Amino acid sequence: MAEEVVNEGIQRYIVSMRRFFHENPELSFKEDKTLERIKSELRTLGLQVHEIKEGGLYSDIVGEKPGKTVAIRADVDALPVTEETEVSFKSKNIGVMHACGHDAHMAMLLGLAKVAVTRRAEQHGTIRLLFQRAEERPPGGAVYLINGGALKGVDYVIGQHVFTRFESGKAAFFYREAMANADEFTIRIHGKGGHGSAPDEAIDALMVASEYVTTAQTIVSRLVSPKRPAVVTFGTFQAGYRYNIIAAHAELTGTVRTFDDETRNIIKVSLKKLLSHLCDAYGATYEFDYQEGYPAVVNNEKVTRIVEQVASEILGPENILHPDPDMGGEDFAYYLQKVPGTFYFLAVGNKKKGIDSPQHSPTYNVDEDALPKGTEILYKSAIALSSI
Repeated sequence: MAEEVVNEGIQRYIVSMRRFFHENPELSFKEDKTLERIKSELRTLGLQVHEIKEGGLYSDIVGEKPGKTVAIRADVDALPVTEETEVSFKSKNIGVMHACGHDAHMAMLLGLAKVAVTRRAEQHGTIRLLFQRAEERPPGGAVYLINGGALKGVDYVIGQHVFTRFESGKAAFFYREAMANADEFTIRIHGKGGHGSAPDEAIDALMVASEYVTTAQTIVSRLVSPKRPAVVTFGTFQAGYRYNIIAAHAELTGTVRTFDDETRNIIKVSLKKLLSHLCDAYGATYEFDYQEGYPAVVNNEKVTRIVEQVASEILGPENILHPDPDMGGEDFAYYLQKVPGTFYFLAVGNKKKGIDSPQHSPTYNVDEDALPKGTEILYKSAIALSSI
Protein backbone atom coordinates (compact mmCIF):
# COMPACT_ATOMS: atom_id res chain seq x y z
CA MET A 1 0.00 0.00 0.00
CA ALA A 2 1.26 3.49 -0.89
CA GLU A 3 2.46 5.71 1.94
CA GLU A 4 -0.28 8.08 3.11
CA VAL A 5 0.80 11.70 3.26
CA VAL A 6 -2.49 13.13 4.51
CA ASN A 7 -2.52 12.55 8.27
CA GLU A 8 -5.52 12.85 10.58
CA GLY A 9 -4.81 16.48 11.39
CA ILE A 10 -4.81 17.46 7.72
CA GLN A 11 -7.93 15.38 7.13
CA ARG A 12 -9.74 17.37 9.80
CA TYR A 13 -8.40 20.58 8.28
CA ILE A 14 -9.71 19.67 4.82
CA VAL A 15 -13.19 18.95 6.18
CA SER A 16 -13.25 22.13 8.28
CA MET A 17 -12.21 24.28 5.32
CA ARG A 18 -14.74 22.62 3.05
CA ARG A 19 -17.49 23.39 5.56
CA PHE A 20 -16.32 26.99 5.98
CA PHE A 21 -16.44 27.60 2.23
CA HIS A 22 -19.77 25.79 1.93
CA GLU A 23 -21.27 28.01 4.61
CA ASN A 24 -19.96 31.19 2.98
CA PRO A 25 -20.46 30.85 -0.79
CA GLU A 26 -19.97 33.69 -3.26
CA LEU A 27 -21.03 34.03 -6.89
CA SER A 28 -18.74 34.21 -9.91
CA PHE A 29 -16.43 37.23 -10.03
CA LYS A 30 -17.61 38.19 -6.52
CA GLU A 31 -15.49 35.72 -4.53
CA ASP A 32 -13.52 38.38 -2.65
CA LYS A 33 -14.06 37.06 0.90
CA THR A 34 -13.38 33.52 -0.26
CA LEU A 35 -10.06 34.54 -1.78
CA GLU A 36 -9.17 36.57 1.32
CA ARG A 37 -9.55 33.42 3.42
CA ILE A 38 -7.44 31.43 0.97
CA LYS A 39 -4.73 34.11 1.04
CA SER A 40 -4.75 34.01 4.82
CA GLU A 41 -4.34 30.22 4.86
CA LEU A 42 -1.49 30.31 2.35
CA ARG A 43 0.35 33.12 4.10
CA THR A 44 0.05 31.28 7.40
CA LEU A 45 2.04 28.52 5.69
CA GLY A 46 4.69 31.05 4.71
CA LEU A 47 3.73 31.09 1.03
CA GLN A 48 3.80 34.09 -1.27
CA VAL A 49 0.53 34.93 -3.01
CA HIS A 50 0.23 36.41 -6.51
CA GLU A 51 -3.13 38.03 -7.23
CA ILE A 52 -4.73 38.46 -10.65
CA LYS A 53 -7.78 40.67 -10.24
CA GLU A 54 -10.40 38.98 -12.44
CA GLY A 55 -8.78 35.54 -12.37
CA GLY A 56 -8.04 34.77 -8.73
CA LEU A 57 -4.61 34.00 -7.32
CA TYR A 58 -1.73 31.56 -7.44
CA SER A 59 1.04 30.47 -5.12
CA ASP A 60 4.18 28.37 -5.59
CA ILE A 61 5.58 25.67 -3.33
CA VAL A 62 9.19 25.29 -4.45
CA GLY A 63 10.98 22.04 -3.72
CA GLU A 64 14.66 21.78 -2.83
CA LYS A 65 15.40 19.46 -5.77
CA PRO A 66 15.32 20.40 -9.46
CA GLY A 67 12.29 19.39 -11.48
CA LYS A 68 9.26 20.46 -13.49
CA THR A 69 6.52 22.91 -12.48
CA VAL A 70 3.08 21.34 -12.04
CA ALA A 71 0.00 23.55 -11.65
CA ILE A 72 -3.17 22.35 -9.92
CA ARG A 73 -6.44 24.26 -10.34
CA ALA A 74 -9.25 24.71 -7.80
CA ASP A 75 -12.26 26.82 -8.78
CA VAL A 76 -13.75 28.98 -6.02
CA ASP A 77 -17.17 30.25 -7.14
CA ALA A 78 -20.65 29.10 -6.11
CA LEU A 79 -23.98 29.01 -7.94
CA PRO A 80 -27.20 31.07 -7.75
CA VAL A 81 -29.05 28.19 -6.02
CA THR A 82 -31.01 28.25 -2.75
CA GLU A 83 -29.76 25.36 -0.63
CA GLU A 84 -32.26 22.71 0.47
CA THR A 85 -29.97 20.43 2.47
CA GLU A 86 -30.20 20.23 6.27
CA VAL A 87 -26.47 20.08 7.01
CA SER A 88 -25.19 22.04 10.02
CA PHE A 89 -22.95 24.13 7.73
CA LYS A 90 -25.74 25.14 5.35
CA SER A 91 -25.17 28.25 3.23
CA LYS A 92 -25.62 31.51 5.13
CA ASN A 93 -26.14 33.39 1.86
CA ILE A 94 -29.72 32.85 0.69
CA GLY A 95 -29.86 32.14 -3.03
CA VAL A 96 -26.16 31.20 -3.23
CA MET A 97 -24.80 27.67 -2.78
CA HIS A 98 -21.75 25.56 -3.48
CA ALA A 99 -23.87 23.16 -5.50
CA CYS A 100 -21.04 21.93 -7.72
CA GLY A 101 -18.35 20.99 -5.22
CA HIS A 102 -15.97 23.92 -5.58
CA ASP A 103 -15.89 24.16 -1.79
CA ALA A 104 -14.32 20.69 -1.77
CA HIS A 105 -11.84 21.68 -4.49
CA MET A 106 -10.53 24.61 -2.45
CA ALA A 107 -10.30 22.52 0.71
CA MET A 108 -8.36 19.71 -0.99
CA LEU A 109 -5.88 22.11 -2.56
CA LEU A 110 -5.30 23.87 0.76
CA GLY A 111 -4.80 20.44 2.31
CA LEU A 112 -2.20 19.74 -0.36
CA ALA A 113 -0.45 22.99 0.53
CA LYS A 114 -0.17 21.84 4.15
CA VAL A 115 1.32 18.54 3.02
CA ALA A 116 3.73 20.04 0.52
CA VAL A 117 5.27 22.75 2.70
CA THR A 118 6.48 20.10 5.15
CA ARG A 119 8.01 17.98 2.37
CA ARG A 120 10.00 20.53 0.40
CA ALA A 121 13.28 18.76 1.12
CA GLU A 122 12.16 15.71 -0.88
CA GLN A 123 10.17 17.62 -3.51
CA HIS A 124 11.38 17.97 -7.08
CA GLY A 125 10.42 21.14 -8.90
CA THR A 126 7.50 23.42 -8.07
CA ILE A 127 3.84 22.86 -7.28
CA ARG A 128 1.77 25.86 -8.36
CA LEU A 129 -1.60 26.27 -6.65
CA LEU A 130 -4.23 27.97 -8.84
CA PHE A 131 -7.34 29.31 -7.08
CA GLN A 132 -9.59 30.46 -9.91
CA ARG A 133 -12.63 32.68 -9.96
CA ALA A 134 -15.79 32.18 -12.00
CA GLU A 135 -15.67 28.74 -13.57
CA GLU A 136 -19.46 28.81 -13.64
CA ARG A 137 -19.80 32.04 -15.62
CA PRO A 138 -18.30 32.56 -19.08
CA PRO A 139 -15.84 33.94 -20.06
CA GLY A 140 -14.62 32.27 -16.84
CA GLY A 141 -11.67 33.05 -14.64
CA ALA A 142 -9.23 30.73 -16.41
CA VAL A 143 -8.58 33.17 -19.28
CA TYR A 144 -7.76 35.93 -16.79
CA LEU A 145 -5.35 33.74 -14.83
CA ILE A 146 -3.63 32.65 -18.03
CA ASN A 147 -3.39 36.20 -19.37
CA GLY A 148 -2.05 37.29 -15.99
CA GLY A 149 0.86 34.86 -16.23
CA ALA A 150 -0.35 32.05 -13.97
CA LEU A 151 0.86 29.42 -16.45
CA LYS A 152 4.24 31.01 -17.08
CA GLY A 153 6.88 28.33 -16.62
CA VAL A 154 4.30 25.58 -16.02
CA ASP A 155 5.08 22.20 -17.58
CA TYR A 156 1.88 20.29 -16.64
CA VAL A 157 -1.55 21.15 -15.26
CA ILE A 158 -4.06 19.06 -13.29
CA GLY A 159 -7.77 19.60 -12.71
CA GLN A 160 -9.70 17.39 -10.28
CA HIS A 161 -13.49 17.74 -10.03
CA VAL A 162 -15.71 16.03 -7.48
CA PHE A 163 -18.63 14.08 -9.00
CA THR A 164 -21.58 12.42 -7.27
CA ARG A 165 -22.55 10.23 -10.23
CA PHE A 166 -19.99 7.67 -9.04
CA GLU A 167 -19.64 6.10 -5.60
CA SER A 168 -17.04 7.48 -3.21
CA GLY A 169 -13.67 5.73 -3.34
CA LYS A 170 -13.42 5.79 -7.13
CA ALA A 171 -11.96 8.11 -9.76
CA ALA A 172 -12.80 8.50 -13.45
CA PHE A 173 -10.26 9.21 -16.18
CA PHE A 174 -10.41 10.23 -19.84
CA TYR A 175 -7.46 9.79 -22.19
CA ARG A 176 -8.68 12.38 -24.69
CA GLU A 177 -12.03 14.24 -24.63
CA ALA A 178 -13.38 14.69 -21.11
CA MET A 179 -16.01 17.42 -21.45
CA ALA A 180 -17.79 19.15 -24.31
CA ASN A 181 -17.90 22.46 -26.13
CA ALA A 182 -20.52 24.42 -24.16
CA ASP A 183 -22.36 26.97 -26.33
CA GLU A 184 -25.49 28.99 -25.67
CA PHE A 185 -28.05 30.71 -27.86
CA THR A 186 -30.87 33.23 -27.57
CA ILE A 187 -33.61 33.41 -30.19
CA ARG A 188 -36.31 36.08 -30.46
CA ILE A 189 -39.24 35.60 -32.81
CA HIS A 190 -41.38 38.61 -33.72
CA GLY A 191 -44.85 38.17 -35.14
CA LYS A 192 -47.99 40.30 -34.96
CA GLY A 193 -50.25 40.28 -31.93
CA GLY A 194 -53.99 39.99 -32.16
CA HIS A 195 -57.19 38.67 -30.63
CA GLY A 196 -57.38 34.93 -30.01
CA SER A 197 -60.65 34.78 -31.93
CA ALA A 198 -59.07 36.10 -35.13
CA PRO A 199 -55.79 34.24 -35.75
CA ASP A 200 -55.91 35.11 -39.46
CA GLU A 201 -55.28 38.76 -38.59
CA ALA A 202 -52.15 37.98 -36.53
CA ILE A 203 -48.79 36.23 -36.80
CA ASP A 204 -48.53 33.88 -33.84
CA ALA A 205 -44.98 34.04 -32.49
CA LEU A 206 -45.77 31.43 -29.85
CA MET A 207 -46.88 28.93 -32.48
CA VAL A 208 -43.80 29.57 -34.63
CA ALA A 209 -41.54 29.15 -31.60
CA SER A 210 -43.28 25.92 -30.60
CA GLU A 211 -42.80 24.42 -34.04
CA TYR A 212 -39.18 25.55 -34.01
CA VAL A 213 -38.42 23.87 -30.67
CA THR A 214 -39.87 20.59 -31.91
CA THR A 215 -38.28 20.62 -35.36
CA ALA A 216 -34.86 21.68 -34.09
CA GLN A 217 -34.49 18.29 -32.40
CA THR A 218 -34.15 16.71 -35.85
CA ILE A 219 -30.87 18.57 -36.42
CA VAL A 220 -28.98 16.11 -34.23
CA SER A 221 -30.95 13.05 -35.34
CA ARG A 222 -30.77 13.78 -39.07
CA LEU A 223 -27.86 16.12 -39.82
CA VAL A 224 -25.19 15.01 -37.35
CA SER A 225 -23.34 11.71 -37.68
CA PRO A 226 -24.54 9.20 -35.06
CA LYS A 227 -20.85 8.56 -34.35
CA ARG A 228 -20.47 12.10 -32.99
CA PRO A 229 -22.13 12.98 -29.68
CA ALA A 230 -24.21 16.17 -29.76
CA VAL A 231 -26.97 17.76 -27.70
CA VAL A 232 -29.40 20.60 -28.44
CA THR A 233 -31.40 21.65 -25.39
CA PHE A 234 -33.91 24.47 -25.01
CA GLY A 235 -33.87 25.77 -21.46
CA THR A 236 -36.42 28.61 -21.52
CA PHE A 237 -39.49 29.55 -23.57
CA GLN A 238 -41.22 32.86 -22.90
CA ALA A 239 -44.21 34.13 -24.85
CA GLY A 240 -47.67 35.55 -24.48
CA TYR A 241 -49.62 37.97 -22.32
CA ARG A 242 -53.12 36.55 -21.70
CA TYR A 243 -55.24 33.53 -22.55
CA ASN A 244 -57.08 35.26 -25.41
CA ILE A 245 -54.24 37.29 -26.92
CA ILE A 246 -52.07 35.95 -29.72
CA ALA A 247 -48.43 36.44 -28.79
CA ALA A 248 -46.51 39.01 -30.81
CA HIS A 249 -43.13 37.91 -29.48
CA ALA A 250 -41.40 34.78 -28.19
CA GLU A 251 -37.94 34.22 -26.74
CA LEU A 252 -36.05 30.95 -26.51
CA THR A 253 -32.72 30.18 -24.87
CA GLY A 254 -30.75 26.98 -24.97
CA THR A 255 -27.42 25.23 -25.18
CA VAL A 256 -25.48 23.15 -27.71
CA ARG A 257 -22.92 20.55 -26.61
CA THR A 258 -20.43 18.96 -29.00
CA PHE A 259 -16.85 17.68 -29.03
CA ASP A 260 -15.54 18.89 -32.40
CA ASP A 261 -15.75 22.11 -34.39
CA GLU A 262 -17.30 20.48 -37.46
CA THR A 263 -20.31 19.20 -35.52
CA ARG A 264 -20.55 22.48 -33.62
CA ASN A 265 -20.72 24.40 -36.91
CA ILE A 266 -23.30 22.06 -38.47
CA ILE A 267 -25.64 22.66 -35.55
CA LYS A 268 -25.02 26.41 -35.39
CA VAL A 269 -25.71 26.91 -39.11
CA SER A 270 -28.71 24.56 -39.07
CA LEU A 271 -30.35 26.28 -36.11
CA LYS A 272 -30.26 29.61 -37.93
CA LYS A 273 -31.32 28.16 -41.30
CA LEU A 274 -34.33 26.38 -39.78
CA LEU A 275 -35.32 29.54 -37.93
CA SER A 276 -35.11 31.60 -41.10
CA HIS A 277 -37.24 29.16 -43.11
CA LEU A 278 -39.95 28.86 -40.45
CA CYS A 279 -40.20 32.60 -39.95
CA ASP A 280 -40.38 33.13 -43.73
CA ALA A 281 -43.16 30.56 -43.98
CA TYR A 282 -45.33 32.30 -41.37
CA GLY A 283 -44.37 35.92 -42.01
CA ALA A 284 -42.43 36.41 -38.78
CA THR A 285 -39.01 37.95 -38.23
CA TYR A 286 -36.27 36.84 -35.86
CA GLU A 287 -33.07 37.62 -33.96
CA PHE A 288 -30.47 34.88 -33.57
CA ASP A 289 -27.63 35.20 -31.07
CA TYR A 290 -25.25 32.25 -30.78
CA GLN A 291 -22.37 32.42 -28.31
CA GLU A 292 -19.56 29.89 -28.46
CA GLY A 293 -18.72 29.07 -24.84
CA TYR A 294 -15.99 27.00 -23.25
CA PRO A 295 -14.18 24.73 -25.71
CA ALA A 296 -14.01 20.98 -25.26
CA VAL A 297 -11.76 19.66 -22.49
CA VAL A 298 -9.14 17.52 -24.26
CA ASN A 299 -6.65 15.71 -22.05
CA ASN A 300 -3.06 14.74 -22.75
CA GLU A 301 -2.93 10.94 -22.68
CA LYS A 302 0.59 10.71 -21.26
CA VAL A 303 -0.22 12.96 -18.31
CA THR A 304 -3.56 11.25 -17.77
CA ARG A 305 -1.98 7.81 -17.53
CA ILE A 306 0.54 9.03 -14.95
CA VAL A 307 -2.18 10.54 -12.75
CA GLU A 308 -4.35 7.46 -13.27
CA GLN A 309 -1.51 5.23 -12.07
CA VAL A 310 -1.14 7.34 -8.93
CA ALA A 311 -4.87 7.11 -8.27
CA SER A 312 -4.79 3.37 -8.86
CA GLU A 313 -2.11 2.94 -6.20
CA ILE A 314 -4.13 5.01 -3.72
CA LEU A 315 -7.66 3.77 -4.44
CA GLY A 316 -6.96 0.34 -5.93
CA PRO A 317 -7.07 -0.53 -9.65
CA GLU A 318 -10.62 -1.86 -9.32
CA ASN A 319 -11.77 1.67 -8.45
CA ILE A 320 -10.48 3.34 -11.61
CA LEU A 321 -13.26 4.13 -14.09
CA HIS A 322 -13.24 5.05 -17.78
CA PRO A 323 -16.70 6.46 -18.58
CA ASP A 324 -17.78 8.17 -21.77
CA PRO A 325 -16.92 11.87 -21.95
CA ASP A 326 -19.31 14.16 -20.10
CA MET A 327 -21.45 16.64 -22.04
CA GLY A 328 -20.94 19.36 -19.43
CA GLY A 329 -18.63 22.31 -20.04
CA GLU A 330 -15.52 23.48 -18.19
CA ASP A 331 -13.14 26.40 -18.63
CA PHE A 332 -10.28 24.11 -17.58
CA ALA A 333 -10.18 23.56 -21.35
CA TYR A 334 -8.23 26.82 -21.71
CA TYR A 335 -5.38 25.53 -19.54
CA LEU A 336 -5.16 22.38 -21.63
CA GLN A 337 -4.89 24.44 -24.80
CA LYS A 338 -1.69 25.95 -23.37
CA VAL A 339 -0.09 23.18 -21.29
CA PRO A 340 -0.24 19.35 -21.34
CA GLY A 341 -2.45 18.13 -18.55
CA THR A 342 -5.48 16.17 -17.43
CA PHE A 343 -8.94 16.73 -16.01
CA TYR A 344 -10.61 13.89 -14.13
CA PHE A 345 -13.42 13.15 -11.67
CA LEU A 346 -13.07 12.23 -8.01
CA ALA A 347 -16.15 10.24 -6.99
CA VAL A 348 -17.96 11.67 -3.94
CA GLY A 349 -21.40 10.02 -4.15
CA ASN A 350 -22.61 7.84 -1.29
CA LYS A 351 -26.15 6.46 -1.49
CA LYS A 352 -25.96 4.99 2.02
CA LYS A 353 -25.40 8.50 3.36
CA GLY A 354 -28.08 9.97 1.08
CA ILE A 355 -25.47 11.77 -1.01
CA ASP A 356 -26.64 11.21 -4.56
CA SER A 357 -28.00 14.55 -5.82
CA PRO A 358 -26.45 15.64 -9.13
CA GLN A 359 -24.27 18.68 -9.68
CA HIS A 360 -26.16 22.02 -9.47
CA SER A 361 -28.97 20.52 -7.37
CA PRO A 362 -30.22 22.44 -4.27
CA THR A 363 -29.70 19.21 -2.31
CA TYR A 364 -26.14 18.65 -3.55
CA ASN A 365 -23.61 17.34 -1.05
CA VAL A 366 -20.33 15.38 -1.11
CA ASP A 367 -18.98 12.47 0.86
CA GLU A 368 -16.25 14.19 2.86
CA ASP A 369 -14.49 10.85 3.44
CA ALA A 370 -13.34 11.03 -0.19
CA LEU A 371 -11.60 14.38 0.13
CA PRO A 372 -8.35 13.28 1.84
CA LYS A 373 -7.90 10.72 -0.95
CA GLY A 374 -8.37 13.52 -3.46
CA THR A 375 -5.59 15.47 -1.80
CA GLU A 376 -3.36 12.38 -1.83
CA ILE A 377 -3.93 11.91 -5.56
CA LEU A 378 -3.21 15.56 -6.36
CA TYR A 379 -0.04 15.73 -4.29
CA LYS A 380 1.46 12.45 -5.45
CA SER A 381 0.53 13.19 -9.06
CA ALA A 382 2.35 16.51 -8.87
CA ILE A 383 5.39 14.77 -7.42
CA ALA A 384 5.31 12.12 -10.15
CA LEU A 385 4.98 14.68 -12.95
CA SER A 386 7.67 16.98 -11.57
CA SER A 387 10.26 14.24 -11.93
CA ILE A 388 9.69 13.20 -15.55
